Amino acid sequence: MQFKSKQNDQQILHFTVIRKHFFLDRIYYLKLEKDFIIMSSETDFKKPKYYLSLSPDTEFEWIIRNQQLVGFLFPYRNKIKEFYGDKNHLTQFKLQLGKIILFKSLIVHYKFLLYLDQGAFGSVSLQSNYITENKFAIKALTASNKQLQKQIMNEITTLRSLDHPNILKLYEVFKTNSTYYLVTEYIDGKNLKQLSNEIHQMQDNSILCLLKQLFEGLNFIHKNNIIHRDIKSANLILQKDGLLKIIDFGLACFDGDQLKDYPKCGTPGYCAPEILQNIGNKNQYDSKVDVFSAGCVLYKLLTSKSLFEAETSKQVLKKNKNCLFHIKEQGRLFDLTKILVRQNPLDRPTSLQTLQLIQKMIDDESFDVNIWYRNTFNCNQSTSSLLSNTPKNVNLSKSNLKTLSTPNSSIQFFSNQINKMIK
Repeated sequence: MQFKSKQNDQQILHFTVIRKHFFLDRIYYLKLEKDFIIMSSETDFKKPKYYLSLSPDTEFEWIIRNQQLVGFLFPYRNKIKEFYGDKNHLTQFKLQLGKIILFKSLIVHYKFLLYLDQGAFGSVSLQSNYITENKFAIKALTASNKQLQKQIMNEITTLRSLDHPNILKLYEVFKTNSTYYLVTEYIDGKNLKQLSNEIHQMQDNSILCLLKQLFEGLNFIHKNNIIHRDIKSANLILQKDGLLKIIDFGLACFDGDQLKDYPKCGTPGYCAPEILQNIGNKNQYDSKVDVFSAGCVLYKLLTSKSLFEAETSKQVLKKNKNCLFHIKEQGRLFDLTKILVRQNPLDRPTSLQTLQLIQKMIDDESFDVNIWYRNTFNCNQSTSSLLSNTPKNVNLSKSNLKTLSTPNSSIQFFSNQINKMIK
């Protein structure tokens, strides 16, 4: 079996398979390319007998016997043909196809263990692979109409195009009737919404390390011309080893498609005002909406409160839309928050600029965020009047951290893991 590592090569892999017949089995050479599968009895593939065009909605079925991958079913002239091969070759074949198409018969491949989450639009369950016994989180989404189907396929396409340590990894997708099953890595941890409400002590540098991971992920997303559009504390999970993961790309879009599907989207309390103020869905917005949302996440981490605190969801939405908030706390992390949630996106840094700023803050505890902002955006003291002039040696964010009345070993474990990241 031969693999091609260059991205400009169309060929992904090449190996032999067997088509069983009553008297004599036939050997075929299979070649997988980015857009099709071909099989031929000749190595030059000049006269291929079997051909299958591949697209994101192509469905493919595997042959599993005694919980082992032994072959696959191939459509040919309105019939289904069986092909068999070496299990290692087939495993690699399945791994590569999982990045391109849909598979059938989830229950043949995975064993249900328990539900991790259930909601109005679907569920997430923990399941183990019968062959490898590895555990995965499987998100089940039912496409009850064409719009939902489009949204689900959008999430699949987006996740398939992203491969980064701080982004949830999608391995393969199964489809049964109108339900899609997204097989992703299982993240053993808690989301930042839970942690910000539970952890009673988090150092500033620990928060900066979390932010650095968030913006490393966001910068990668934005470099790939994708906007997440739903960054919030609940969509950021911290593993027990301290690695942060960005999840839920259901509202993500490619830059340029913002006004095509769900132009007004996001979660009240985290949404950038330019999205909510987009009357008639005529005004384009860019990836800086994710930067604004990240600023709201930061404030939640620092205070355990929403930036747009209000009694009702309607009031939260109104405050969010008009960007009405007041940050009275002092400290350089609050100064950073003010920079990220500037109402005018032109006054807001990009994810790359923010990532570079966070690194400077990690490297130098006396680094002045306000001076950086004024120099970067070429503004004077009055222009940046919303930013405080916090003394360099002041670190007051901890005074806003909540103290638990009863200790919790799980919470303490996460707190310790976060603090370890800076040592």
